[in-house]
Amino acid sequence: MKKIFFMALTMLIIASCNVFSKTKLDYNEFNFDYNTGSIETIEEIKQWGSGVLNEVKIELEENIKSGIKVIKPKLSSSFNNFDDKGIKTIVFSVFKDISGNHPETFIKIFYNDKDGNKLEKNDIIKLDSDLKISSFEKKIKEKIKNIEGIFTEESEILEGVKNYLKDLKFYFDSGRIIFLFDPYIIGPYSKGTIEIEFYFDELKEYLNPELFPEIKKELEEKARKEAEKNKKSKTLSESDKKNLNNGKKYVALTFDDGPSNKTTPKLLDILKKYDVKATFFVLGKLVAAYPNIVKREFEEGHEIANHSWDHPNLVNLKNEAVKKQIFSTDDEIKKVIGKSVDLVRPPYGAHNKRVNDLIGKTIVMWNVDSLDWKHKNVKKNLDTSMSQVQNGSIILFHDIHQTSVDTIEPLIKKLKEQGYEFLTVSELLNIGQGGDFSKKVCSGEFNCYSY
Repeated sequence: MKKIFFMALTMLIIASCNVFSKTKLDYNEFNFDYNTGSIETIEEIKQWGSGVLNEVKIELEENIKSGIKVIKPKLSSSFNNFDDKGIKTIVFSVFKDISGNHPETFIKIFYNDKDGNKLEKNDIIKLDSDLKISSFEKKIKEKIKNIEGIFTEESEILEGVKNYLKDLKFYFDSGRIIFLFDPYIIGPYSKGTIEIEFYFDELKEYLNPELFPEIKKELEEKARKEAEKNKKSKTLSESDKKNLNNGKKYVALTFDDGPSNKTTPKLLDILKKYDVKATFFVLGKLVAAYPNIVKREFEEGHEIANHSWDHPNLVNLKNEAVKKQIFSTDDEIKKVIGKSVDLVRPPYGAHNKRVNDLIGKTIVMWNVDSLDWKHKNVKKNLDTSMSQVQNGSIILFHDIHQTSVDTIEPLIKKLKEQGYEFLTVSELLNIGQGGDFSKKVCSGEFNCYSY
C-alpha cells in the first residue's frame, strides 16, 4: 500500500514539474546587458529590457489565470551594431511567444552620435513639415510596391505607412539607410521583419544638416545656385506662369508595357476622337514586334518614352545589364520614329541613384495609380483614378489590358467636365520645371528633384 502511495505521489510531483516547466518563462536568451556607448544609452537599454521582461511576465501570469493554454513560453533577443555616417545604431530584435500559437517579433533601436551621445530618431530624420511628410510617405510607398507577399489592400498599406511614420525604425550602414517594418505593419507575420533601403543621397533633404555637415554645405550651395538660376531663367514663359495661377488644370495620361496589337489601336482611336495627347512608355521588344503601332502613336502627336526592353527590376541588375535594357530600347525607338527619347519610366517604378546615374535621363514616376492591372474593372479603374487626380497629375495606365482601354473614354469625359486639359509628360514638365528637367526624377503635380 505504501509503495502504491509513494508511486502515486512521485507521479504527481513529476506531473506538477512538467506542468510548471511548460508554463515557466524561458528568457535565458533575452540579453539586454549592453555595455558599449554612453552611460545614458546603457542605462536606457537596461530600463527598456527590464520593462519588456516584466510586461511579458505579467502577460504570462494573466494568461495562466484566465485559463489560456500556455506551452513553453519564450522570450529571446539578439542585437547588431552599425556605425556609419557618424551615427552609431544598436538594433535589438525581440522574439516573444507566450502561448505557442501567436509568436511576436519586434524591433527596438537606440542611436548615438560619433561621440557616443544619445540621439532620438527625430534628431536624425526631420519630417518637420506637411510637405516633407507627404513626399517622404510617397518614397516609402514606392519602395513597398516592389515587395512581394505584403498586404494587397491599398487601405491597409496606407494605414500601415502612416502609422510607421510616427515611429520610424532605421539604421545607417555602408552608405545606405535601411528601414525596418515589424510584422503586421505592411505584411503578414510570415514575411517577418521587412526591410527597405535607400542610398544616403536619396534622403538628404530629410536628414538633419546639423548632424551631417556635408549635407548642410551642399544644401547651402544648392540654394545659392537655385537662387541664381531662378534670377537668370527665362525658359518659363509669362503665359505659362500665368496659367499655373489662373485656374487652369493639367493632367498627363501615360500608358506602360505596350504596344499591344490587340488593344493599343483601339486606344489610339479613342484619344484621336477626343483630341487628347498621351505619353506611351514602351517596351523595346514590343517596339521591335509592332513598329507600325509605335509609328502611329508618334505621327498622331503622342509622346514616346522608354520603359526598358523586357520589364526587369533594374535595381537588381548589374550596371551593364541596366544600360543594355535602356539603350537597346532607345535604339529600337529611334529606328521607328527617327529620334531619341529623353524620358524613362523604370519597370515597377524601381530605381535608385545608381540606376538613375546609369540611365542619365529624366526618370518619370506617377502620382495617380489607377491600379488597372489589378482591378481589371472599368468602374474601379475610374473611381481609383478620379479619387487621386490633382492639377499636374501624371496618371498611370497600361495599354495592354482591354478594361484599361475601355476606361479611357469615360475618364477623359469626367476630367474634361472638371476643366482639365491633357498634355504629354514633357509638356507638363515644361510648365512646372521651366524646360529644365534633365537628370531629374519627376512624379506629378509639377514635382521634380535632381539626382
